[in-house]
Amino acid sequence: MMSDTKCTLSCIQVTLVVFFGSLIYSVWSNGWWIDSASALILSLFFTKEGIGMILWARSKDFDGGCC
Repeated sequence: MMSDTKCTLSCIQVTLVVFFGSLIYSVWSNGWWIDSASALILSLFFTKEGIGMILWARSKDFDGGCC
């Protein structure tokens, strides 16, 4: 149950970054840089998740599953 909660929270974070980045980009005429900033923020989220997966796969408790 806890892993489902973490997964949902990650999805919500990504969705909010994409939504607000797109909203600001479409509303603000000087917001040309928002698209790139959103991509950088998303790359930080993905890097964090990737490092977490690698650490989990290398731990002694890893049994081949995701939960």
